Amino acid sequence: MTENFTGTWTLHSFEIENSDTNERSPWGKEAHGLLIYSPSGHMSVSINKKIERDDTQTECEDRFDSILFYSGTYQVTGDKITHQVTQASNPDRIGREMIRFAKYRDGQLELTTPKEKFGRAILTWKKIK
Repeated sequence: MTENFTGTWTLHSFEIENSDTNERSPWGKEAHGLLIYSPSGHMSVSINKKIERDDTQTECEDRFDSILFYSGTYQVTGDKITHQVTQASNPDRIGREMIRFAKYRDGQLELTTPKEKFGRAILTWKKIK
């Protein structure tokens, strides 16, 4: 599987699937990002979305909520990719393993998180050639 996804990817879609209804909705407006898997076993992902101001939030909270970044190393076991996080925009992720289930088809990589309280995230990436 590693030969299929090693390289650089651009975000095509980022959806959240509700755990109760299975309905999908986009993760914010105008989400864009970059995912890199190196042959050396290192990875990096950075995603941003358009800031939508809410009168209850400060500018700092808006900016923090619009950024998702982490990097580290990865291992592949079948269709499961385990990211070992060493750097992150959210310090709580540092030292954690982030599990992703991968499907590769037609030049696109779909990564799905395990189900959690909120549901699960489904991200589709297009390879940059």
